[in-house]
Amino acid sequence: MTEAIHVRGLRVWAHVGVYEQERRHGQWFEIAFSLGADLAATARSDDLSQGYDYGRGIAALQQQARTVCCLTLEHYSEQILDALEDCYGPIPLAVEVSKCQVPVPGFDGSVAVSRRRRWG
Repeated sequence: MTEAIHVRGLRVWAHVGVYEQERRHGQWFEIAFSLGADLAATARSDDLSQGYDYGRGIAALQQQARTVCCLTLEHYSEQILDALEDCYGPIPLAVEVSKCQVPVPGFDGSVAVSRRRRWG
């Protein structure tokens, strides 16, 4: 897939983490996702109905974050891919979900998981 719509920097508060306090209190995550698509028709016509409305995916992931509760970024990323597939159908999808603050002493970076479906 050479063409895609990329959404980056979606910050959500979700209840994901190995430690009970992470799941109980929640924390910030940053999500990036890509929708693989042939963008030529929309590019020529300037008609949104021939493309993908990325706002639908953003709204779906914001809503999902309010109820998600799991241990791992891997499982959360699977739920994100499922939600995007519910919005757009079986198209090529990619997601990266980052935990913004990792509970590891002396580590100030982030940790991310990247996943893809049908991305050739």
